[in-house]
Amino acid sequence: MLFNNNIVKSIVACSLAIVPFAIIRALLLVCSVISSYLGWSAFAGWLDQLQQTLMDFMPILMNAFMALHWAIRNRRSVIHFLTVNICSLLFISRAISNDRLFFLDISIPVALLSGIIVNSILDKFIEQVDKHLGTQTKNTKNTTLFFLSILIISFCTFIISYLAHHLFALVPGYIDHALQHSYPTSFSSGLLYLFLRCIPWFFGVHGYFLFCDMDANFIAEAQANIAAWHAGQAELNILSPEFYNIWCTMGGTGSTLSMLLCIIFSKDSPHRHIIGPSLPLALFNINEPLIFGLPIVMNPVLIIPFILVPIVSYIIAYTATAWHLVPAISVAVNWSVPPILSTWIGTNGSMTAIILNLIIIAVGMLIYVPFLQRWTISTKNNPEQHLFLQPTNLELIPNHRKLNEEKEYLEALEHVHQLQSSGHFILYFQPQVRLSDRRIIGMEALIRHQGNDGKISPPTFLQYYDRLHAMADIDFWVMEQAVSYLRQHLSHYTGMTLSVNVSPQTLTDKRLFNVISRILSEPLPKGWTLEIEITESQAVNAPEHVADILVQLKQRGIRIALDDFGAGYSTLNYLTRYPLDKIKLDRSLVQGLAKKGGLAFLRQVTKLCKITECHVVIEGVETEDELRQILIEGVETEQEMALVRSAGIELAQGYLFWRPLPIKEICQVLEKNSHSQTTAEK
Repeated sequence: MLFNNNIVKSIVACSLAIVPFAIIRALLLVCSVISSYLGWSAFAGWLDQLQQTLMDFMPILMNAFMALHWAIRNRRSVIHFLTVNICSLLFISRAISNDRLFFLDISIPVALLSGIIVNSILDKFIEQVDKHLGTQTKNTKNTTLFFLSILIISFCTFIISYLAHHLFALVPGYIDHALQHSYPTSFSSGLLYLFLRCIPWFFGVHGYFLFCDMDANFIAEAQANIAAWHAGQAELNILSPEFYNIWCTMGGTGSTLSMLLCIIFSKDSPHRHIIGPSLPLALFNINEPLIFGLPIVMNPVLIIPFILVPIVSYIIAYTATAWHLVPAISVAVNWSVPPILSTWIGTNGSMTAIILNLIIIAVGMLIYVPFLQRWTISTKNNPEQHLFLQPTNLELIPNHRKLNEEKEYLEALEHVHQLQSSGHFILYFQPQVRLSDRRIIGMEALIRHQGNDGKISPPTFLQYYDRLHAMADIDFWVMEQAVSYLRQHLSHYTGMTLSVNVSPQTLTDKRLFNVISRILSEPLPKGWTLEIEITESQAVNAPEHVADILVQLKQRGIRIALDDFGAGYSTLNYLTRYPLDKIKLDRSLVQGLAKKGGLAFLRQVTKLCKITECHVVIEGVETEDELRQILIEGVETEQEMALVRSAGIELAQGYLFWRPLPIKEICQVLEKNSHSQTTAEK
């Protein structure tokens, strides 16, 4: 599916990332034009140079943002991907150009092509390194990746350099000729040119960025034609950059001024939030906020009028000019001059041209209206999937949501950085108890953060790693550290289970079995079993794939437990789909024991769980306010435990028995528990 293609996502993501730069560059150009009209030529020239510098750096920015997006999406090293991509792009551009400022001559297509090739190759190399060197040390893997990265840079540079100096050298004249004569000169070529300028916006790429070399020749040709016409040496051409700016890009590419007016005049439109950021810029033909905010990018509904309206406008304007109903454009007008005013200037004050401008805007509104209505209905009925042929996880619905996601992402990055700089992670362990004799039969490893001041923080910080799609890194760390603690401190206690929590993200992570192989390269201490708890309160995106993974884990001797049963997604489906050994009932089932029907409901849930022949553990047989001496809905904790046992549950975990404890204290608890059991047996 196109919408879920990784390359398409990366192109859209890097295009979205440079929107602020594109808007700033456009505003600088607007200020330059205004300053020029006011006679401030020196200031206008300075602003024009500044916007051109931003334009020159945009290819490098797009390449860098593509590397950033690729690395984060695939959970790779951001620094690694950025370094390899920027080095490759600069080497490639140097191989193509002999100019001292070669890095300012990079084009958007070259930057995108370089990013796609380098990221794809680098990602494949890292995948193979993880696959074949998964059990090696981190230093070995890093060294291997370092030399492979040099190989990638060299390979890409060599290939592009060879093409530049051998293949391209054979046809320089043909290339120059093509660039100089590829701009439109007839009705049909002008229509094709317009279509090609609009269609890249579907992927978030500005057509001007792709056709800037062609446009430079087009502008020069148009200016020469206007000068020759003023000298009486030639007739005015109908087609020119000004023709497109005046008739086909009112409000920006796609004649989106018509779309904005439709939204403004529709009082019940759910898209009115876009008017504020879009309308002021649309007056200067800047429409990035609208294109990314509505959105039009990757939108199979709104992209149709986005292309159709300029085409209809082109046909109307070209026909009217050819039939001499309106004069041809005879004055060069910058694209940033507001609609209507640009028509007045470009046609030397023709009122018929202004009337035609208004007619074209109205026709554009008529075309946009049914598509906007259809889009509105789709967002109301299915706001997550819209009208895409298949669900897409590329969430490009209203821009305020995208901005909120970006804000949350940046906040998560900041919180993670603070965690790493203000302390370190440690493990606590909470025992699981057999109710009949209070014997500890296992323990769950729980992550905590210890600040530099010694303060211990609960795992609320996990939400930030979840936002960053980095839960796998946390889970792997807990798994490795827990097994290490077991071997170092707990090996002489036998017949127990070590439980670690694993998120759905981690289960589908490609590194999972490499990590498992590494930590189980030596057998666990005698009598110990590793147990993985999957969290039922988090949605699983690929349940069949997860089921296969769990089967493979069980084949390696790992037990599977379902955590938070009764508090999340697809509960009954989980019982039959996954090969479970243990089910941990959510605390909410305990909190309802004192309510009418609470105990009966708990008994029925327990019977349902036991059909799968799983051990059943109850969590939260007490409140978290005080240890041992708390009432829940009028039922004392000891009474509550008795009710739990009467429901057929034999295993429990909670503060009534033990809080999560550091390794030193958990050893003491195990020692006392073992001693008491020995005494009881005697």
